[in-house]
Amino acid sequence: MNTNYGRVTLFMFWLLLAAPALAEAVKPTPAPAITAEAARAMAAVAERAARAQGFAIVISIVDNHGNLKHFHRMDGTSSGSIKVAQLKASTSARFPFSSSALAARSAALPANPYASLPGFTLLGGGLAILDANGEHIGGIGISGATPELDAEFAQAALDSGA
Repeated sequence: MNTNYGRVTLFMFWLLLAAPALAEAVKPTPAPAITAEAARAMAAVAERAARAQGFAIVISIVDNHGNLKHFHRMDGTSSGSIKVAQLKASTSARFPFSSSALAARSAALPANPYASLPGFTLLGGGLAILDANGEHIGGIGISGATPELDAEFAQAALDSGA
């Protein structure tokens, strides 16, 4: 019995010495995230694209967890577009593809399962944001025009490389 206490004590001593090295070895790398600067630049591009076609839009940009990173509401937009833009961004932040692609995927399945998920939307205008390495870092959602134009404005923001 005394030998076991010695082994346990030696093991515990080893753990105390090794703990910092073990903790460093298993330290998770933080997930990539969209920066505030990039989000602001993307919103500016989307706004210019909308203005060029005579539309006022709401732009919502979220990180890859769906948390708001940037929000912009142009003058003259409806209050309903606020929630819709946020839902579009959140949908594309939680799924690494566009809200309209999720709609097509859902429609192809029995009972259209994604159509009834709370906190999601299948309207076009939500796009996933990927970094230069293809890592999913967030979502952009635009509302205020048609779903097709909203998606076009969001794509302009992504294509800008901001």
